[in-house]
Amino acid sequence: MKELEQRIIRDGKILDNDILKVGSFLNHQVDTKLLVDMAKETKKLFNEEITKVLTLEASGIAFACMVAAEYGVP
Repeated sequence: MKELEQRIIRDGKILDNDILKVGSFLNHQVDTKLLVDMAKETKKLFNEEITKVLTLEASGIAFACMVAAEYGVP
């Protein structure tokens, strides 16, 4: 997704050459429009019927919520 790629390039921070920090727009300061767009793209890419969305990391909670909302599941 081009919008996400551009945002990572603009605002992502590289730590220790192998960690990409994206908290400034995906979890500490949530860019809701970007997350909604990402959720819509996810639904297009994975056009499946689902009953729930799970995430393993705290950083994925906001995105998982948007995906669940897009699919209309709890």
